[in-house]
Amino acid sequence: MDAPQIVLTAGVGLAVSLVTAWVTHVLTRRQERHKYEREVASKLAELRSTESGVTQTMATQYAQACLIVQREGETERDRVFIPVGCRITLGRGPENHIVIDDRRVSKQHLAFRALGTTTYLEPLSPTNGLALNGNELTEPKKLKHGDVITVPGSSFSVAFVSLLS
Repeated sequence: MDAPQIVLTAGVGLAVSLVTAWVTHVLTRRQERHKYEREVASKLAELRSTESGVTQTMATQYAQACLIVQREGETERDRVFIPVGCRITLGRGPENHIVIDDRRVSKQHLAFRALGTTTYLEPLSPTNGLALNGNELTEPKKLKHGDVITVPGSSFSVAFVSLLS
């Protein structure tokens, strides 16, 4: 083997090593970021909107959207933040993130799912139906800023506010 062949082989080996190191770094960084986002999303999903101002500040930093829950006869509205990669459920049962005490609301009526920069509304087999901006909804639907979610005949509404531009 002569010198030019050795130099060429060494150069190719070095280039392959650098590309491998760069790809490994990028994939590891992406995996760590997704792990961090999932951890933050799971922590924020456990928070209630009535907790301290620090919680609200943290929630708005990591949230992609906010749900404004208005109950009939109440002037105070609940704000529920939806972190990236999170699923928020609404229903009559105590296991839901948003609990609505109304006989027209199923135990688990609907879910909000944040995927990427998009939030979807998912009906969860509601007995008394589900409406998006007054129109009946039977399958998952992409939400847009200002959408209003209701259960026909119920005592609440949920307004969707996108926090991403």
